[in-house]
Amino acid sequence: MISHILISVAFFIVLMILSVNLLGFLVRGLFVDPEINNLKETSNKFIKSEIEKSQHANKTINVLALILIFVYFYLLFHFWNIGIVFAGIIIMVGRLPDLIWEIKHGRKVRPELMNKNALYYISAFLPWLAIPILYFSLY
Repeated sequence: MISHILISVAFFIVLMILSVNLLGFLVRGLFVDPEINNLKETSNKFIKSEIEKSQHANKTINVLALILIFVYFYLLFHFWNIGIVFAGIIIMVGRLPDLIWEIKHGRKVRPELMNKNALYYISAFLPWLAIPILYFSLY
């Protein structure tokens, strides 16, 4: 029993790292930095062309990240089951508001900086919900 719990927690940590990083690739390219847009409008041709190249690269990375997320979910389903996929989705949904906050404010999220509304508590609770789902899906 104890070994099952330890395996579930270890699997949760691995799933958390993979899910959050894949989601980070996708989300960071979806939101445009307003300072870059201002720089694009007020700068010379060279900088405008470099910004356009960067934005094109962001779109390519978004498509690649989306494909990787689907492959990730497929592999989780193929090697384990739908419960593990559901746990990965829950982790991603729980982390999404924090990633959006980090992108908007340009710094790492800390609990004292965020508004303590319902979304904060839901996003803090969701990843913890994945642990029992993992346990029951693995065993």
